[in-house]
Amino acid sequence: MRKRENKQNHRPILRRFTTWLHGAGAKCALIYAVGTLVLLVLFAAACAPQRYSLSVGAISHQTITATKDVEDTVTTESRRREASVRVEATYHFQEGVTESVLSDLDETFRQLRIVQQYGLTLRVQDGETATETNLAATFSAEEIDYALQQVEAVSLTRYQATVLMRASTENFDTMAVTVRLAVESALNTTIREGQVSQSIAAIKQIAGYRVETSLMQNIVPVVLNHCIRPNMVIDQELTAQAQENAAAQVEPVVYLQGQNIIREGERVQANQLAMLEALGLLDTASYDYDIYLGALLLIAISMSVLILMLVILAPEVLRDVRRSSVIMVVLVLCEGLCVIAVKLLDVYLAPVVMAAMLLTTLLSARVGISATFTMALIAAGLSAGSSNAYSAEMVHLILTGVVSGIVAVQYLKDKPQRVRMVIAGVIVAVVNMVVILAMSLMTSNNISGMMNNAMWSMAGGILSGLISVGFQPVFEAAFNLATPAKLLELANPNQPLLRRLLLEAPGTYHHAIVVANLAEAAAEKIGANPLLARTGAYFHDIGKLKRPLYFKENQMGDNPHDRTDPYVSAAIVTAHTRDGLALAQKYHLPPEIQTIIMEHHGDTPVMYFYHKALQMADGKPVDIADFRYDGQRPTTKESAIVMLADTIEAAVRSIPDPTPKAIEQFIERLVRGKLEDGQLSNSPLTLRDIDAICEAFCKVLNGVFHERIEYPTVNVPARPLVKAEKEAEKETKQMQAEIKAEKQAEAEKTPEVKAEAKAEKQAEAEKTPEVKPEAKAEKPDVPEKPAAPVEESEENT
Repeated sequence: MRKRENKQNHRPILRRFTTWLHGAGAKCALIYAVGTLVLLVLFAAACAPQRYSLSVGAISHQTITATKDVEDTVTTESRRREASVRVEATYHFQEGVTESVLSDLDETFRQLRIVQQYGLTLRVQDGETATETNLAATFSAEEIDYALQQVEAVSLTRYQATVLMRASTENFDTMAVTVRLAVESALNTTIREGQVSQSIAAIKQIAGYRVETSLMQNIVPVVLNHCIRPNMVIDQELTAQAQENAAAQVEPVVYLQGQNIIREGERVQANQLAMLEALGLLDTASYDYDIYLGALLLIAISMSVLILMLVILAPEVLRDVRRSSVIMVVLVLCEGLCVIAVKLLDVYLAPVVMAAMLLTTLLSARVGISATFTMALIAAGLSAGSSNAYSAEMVHLILTGVVSGIVAVQYLKDKPQRVRMVIAGVIVAVVNMVVILAMSLMTSNNISGMMNNAMWSMAGGILSGLISVGFQPVFEAAFNLATPAKLLELANPNQPLLRRLLLEAPGTYHHAIVVANLAEAAAEKIGANPLLARTGAYFHDIGKLKRPLYFKENQMGDNPHDRTDPYVSAAIVTAHTRDGLALAQKYHLPPEIQTIIMEHHGDTPVMYFYHKALQMADGKPVDIADFRYDGQRPTTKESAIVMLADTIEAAVRSIPDPTPKAIEQFIERLVRGKLEDGQLSNSPLTLRDIDAICEAFCKVLNGVFHERIEYPTVNVPARPLVKAEKEAEKETKQMQAEIKAEKQAEAEKTPEVKAEAKAEKQAEAEKTPEVKPEAKAEKPDVPEKPAAPVEESEENT
């Protein structure tokens, strides 16, 4: 029983998971996961150092630079050893050494005297004089052996024993006294440890003037080497400390980041190989697990920031497959360009702000702000990873990326046209320069390096704007995005669908124009997308192109619905949303506009044909569902606005007296009907938004149906004539009067007078040609033909 209950409890969870797995949420999650993996691969590849196969003495085939600051430990240690060696030893006086040395010296001379006296005794026995040295005296081996046995203090050779046995007592005493005095003098002036040989040499030099030569050469050195010891010994502790201090004062030899360690064609030295090993640039180094782990953590943090920002600012994007794809593709593209800039040129040239610019113009300012923080973190990580060290560049890139990104988004959010993207790049360049200079002044006194970084950073800002302009139409076409540029292009009257609408369904076209004006005003009022609302309104009724004469606005008198069953009529009318969607898909209109086309009627019923069906049903039940649109209710602000604008524009024409008050009440009644029918229940509109929309509608419609004053029929006085016109008018009237008088006189003549005039004319005709010109010249100057036009002109006047 309990197992069955557990199964029943788990079924809703499994059902929800299965639903999510087949929905847009799972697809979006997969998009973000794949995008994150691509970002990680790019990041790790950029941070992993290049490795080289080198050994001491090998020839380098390329120049290798330090990827970060590295110490030349071999050279540094060599210099420190030299500094330690140069340190003079610290000595201290050793008590009792002088007395011990003199005592040893006296004992040694005592034993040597025994040998000398033994030799003298042997020579005296042979008849020699006791006071003289006999260098030619000879002794037997036994005698020499006996003599050597008498000396324990020093080790004498047989020859040295022979020399001593040949010496006279005077010479021996002179040697003993002289050497003792020299040794005592040397001890009084101190004999330092390590300088015993120098002291012995000095003593020999002093004693050599008085000591017999053979003794000086053979006996004195043996005695001194045995007895002399230093009375000034080295203080090992103080000396070692002094050497350590000297070594510590030696500055380490450091190769700065970017400095050449080995040039192409050079033979590799031990110190260079040690530096390469310390940098991890040898192929014998272990895998960079720490670098890859750090890259994983940084990308995870960056993507977490992006997701959290989108959850707060634009949660609807996380459920939209198309827009999620755009975000990840832009981030990957931007990271790739940053990697190229960091690796090949300069870290400050990285187009960090490009992602913010593109996503602001392609999607929205909220998405652009979210991408700003993400790309700032990734770019800073790239700068550190490429040098394998933390540096001021990380802080600079984070600050410039965030500050410049916010400035660019703020500048582009209201009017994201392409030309403004270039201007935004220039603004970002200035902001980058200011931030870099500010940070550099706080941390460095290197003016040339500071200006160099600022110039590269400015170039990076301008590059971000130019690249964004180039890629924007690519993303528009690839993802069919409703960007401002795309919407402006679609709103052109020469767009093929709008052109067809104007020619084939002019009533629908003009209806769409008014709906667009209403929708744009309402969208601006509540902070929606006015350009999307206007463009969507232009296309919301394109489905009527299939049967334009079945819609009232396109009918010129005959109404085919009068001869059509109401069910068929309702089917024809409600089909225009499906037909519009098919046309929108055929002409590749953005999905946002397709949504408006399908949602602008929701699932409202066509009440006219429903009532007509009721009248024809003779009391039989009529299902209102047969007369409803099969679209879905509006899910966006723009769709809801177009629905309300379409309803109000079509119905407001029926108001007999469209006064502002009547229009306002009519709009409120229609909107209330939509609310009560639940048509706005799926839209994000609030009651405050609906009030603002109604207010915007009233303002536009009051401008359309405003009253005009009646223009009275009045005689407008002629303008005053100038002097020349008055004179011309006077001459014309005078001429007209003369012509009129002549005609009147002609009409008053009697028949007899007319006959005489006729006879005179005939006589004139018979005159010779010479006389004709004279007669012709006697005629009046006023021509006869112009008389008729003058009369007509007078009548017209």
